[in-house]
Amino acid sequence: MQYEQNRLSGMREKRWLRISAAAGLVGGVLLTLLGIAIHSGLSNAGWVIANVLGAVAMPLLAVGLPALYLSERHWFGTPAKIGFGLMAVGWTATAITMVFFAAGFGLGGLLFLPAWLVAMVGALVFGISMLRSDSLTVPRLGAWLLVVALPVGLPLSLAFTWYVLGLVDTPWNGPLVFYALAWVVFCYSLWTRQTETPVAEAVPQ
Repeated sequence: MQYEQNRLSGMREKRWLRISAAAGLVGGVLLTLLGIAIHSGLSNAGWVIANVLGAVAMPLLAVGLPALYLSERHWFGTPAKIGFGLMAVGWTATAITMVFFAAGFGLGGLLFLPAWLVAMVGALVFGISMLRSDSLTVPRLGAWLLVVALPVGLPLSLAFTWYVLGLVDTPWNGPLVFYALAWVVFCYSLWTRQTETPVAEAVPQ
């Protein structure tokens, strides 16, 4: 009886992790493409579509948070817990505000930047913690992308929009591209691992 319960529990956890990783992967790909499109310049109609896509991509990426947490929590120290907590809370809030903004609620746009900043600071702290860990199970490339998202992505975005587009617009977009790419790396690794590795079954006594 206990063996069967453990087997079913393992199957449910694996199924949930696969769904979480797949959602994060799709969200990361969509957000990366969206960020690149925004930097190419959008018309008013294009912005309407971009806002809707953002309202889809960001919550999908938030669904990927549990998969990364469950995969990496075994090595978490205090800095990693703080970083992941800030990133998770900040990104979930960012996704919610984006949904409200896309639905026409102006308050969502006002709350977007504070939530985004919390998520990016958390991503920076968590990325550094990942690079310091010897027990990481996801690619270190993703950790590097988290680390450079804010300090590199922000000035790059400002420079590009100023010199190419002639205005300072959506400076948060550059960090989001790096952040989204990090999640593509993480979630692809997690999804393939869950797909290829069978559920470990306890040997009945």
